[in-house]
Amino acid sequence: MNLTSIGTIHSPFDQKLGIPRQPLLCPSVEGKIVLNSDYAREDTLREIESFKYLWLLYWCHASESWRETVRPPRLGGKEKVGVFATRSPHRPNPIGLSLVKLEGINSDFSLRVSGLDILDGTPLLDIKPYLSLWDAHPEAGNGWVDKTEELKPLEVSFEEVESADQALLSDELKSIIQETLCWDPRPAYTKDEERIFTHRVQGIDISWKKQGSKIILLKAKRA
Repeated sequence: MNLTSIGTIHSPFDQKLGIPRQPLLCPSVEGKIVLNSDYAREDTLREIESFKYLWLLYWCHASESWRETVRPPRLGGKEKVGVFATRSPHRPNPIGLSLVKLEGINSDFSLRVSGLDILDGTPLLDIKPYLSLWDAHPEAGNGWVDKTEELKPLEVSFEEVESADQALLSDELKSIIQETLCWDPRPAYTKDEERIFTHRVQGIDISWKKQGSKIILLKAKRA
């Protein structure tokens, strides 16, 4: 089998920490799909604008290894399930699948999309339209996920960020931070509420910690 990248996915996420665990959880996260010259043509995209959502298949290039079992964050990072019963990027063939919303097509035939849960610079393998006629099966259930507690978003506070740092946070960046941190992106095994995490979004390093039922943003600085 020969796989060829057809383009590159660009997102605000420069590091794995802080990326949403599922697509469309963060509708404010916008990005762009830049197709390689062989595919950036009117013919390859003909009628694609008639679809509201797209499936993206991509290569999880930052995935370094895989194991037969995975500890999903939804299970608290303690219980194991088989890798093929998860969407973990750490797989024998690290192929990712995400459903994104198509926002528009640029003059250079790049695609504007939203709801991304993908690392910036990820190689794109394929694009397929989402068809509610066949792709939606509400009666199917959600496997072991149905046995877990319903996720509730946490409050995200910007109050402790100094005014000089606040100036670095555009409204768009604040929305991305709010929508990603509210789902507590810490590794599932981490319970230490004094630990400070730092990750990069849109070239800005943000530092934060969990405190009770809140995520507290502490600092923002240019990378």
